Amino acid sequence: MSQVACYIDGFNLYHAIDRLERPELKWLNLRTLATSYLEKKDSLVGVSYFTAISTWDRAKIQRHREYIAALEASGVEVVESRFMKGSRYCKAYDRWCEFNEEKQTDVGFAVRVMRDAYSGTVNRIILITADSDHIPLVSHVRERFPLINVEIAAPPGRMRHARELCATATRFHEVTPGRLRTCLLPRNVTNDEGRIVARCPARYIP
Repeated sequence: MSQVACYIDGFNLYHAIDRLERPELKWLNLRTLATSYLEKKDSLVGVSYFTAISTWDRAKIQRHREYIAALEASGVEVVESRFMKGSRYCKAYDRWCEFNEEKQTDVGFAVRVMRDAYSGTVNRIILITADSDHIPLVSHVRERFPLINVEIAAPPGRMRHARELCATATRFHEVTPGRLRTCLLPRNVTNDEGRIVARCPARYIP
């Protein structure tokens, strides 16, 4: 029997789903998705979702907050980082341009995985990401904890971007749109007292 923990790179998964042009798949129950990868007698000990909330689009902020509330009510740990303004030279406009950059997410992701690995509470780790920045993390976990299986679940359409990352893992596969379709949240998400804490945004309703 394996003690399984799942860690989701929020924006890596979101942008992959966005490219599918199937907005209903964004209303995704990440705990159900993680559970769908369990084998017989496995135990899911934690699901952690790493994200940052934008500050420049009120509609997006509201949808994101609604989604976070739905995930938390479903038993998912939400780890928030933040966006910071920066500047970068833009060749297209031949000038420096302001942009918003997500900060601390990758570090928070790695720290949480390493904390759980060192705690001895998990022996199977599922990382839902295709980000090659996690290669050092996966390599270290496998070297330091050879009995822990590290599995990469690449977001849909991202497998070719994840080849190097997958090569460092115990095993890997791609999350399919069909699997996502079976793991959606209900339109109205309730807490343990039966109170509605989140509603599916209208644009996510098929």
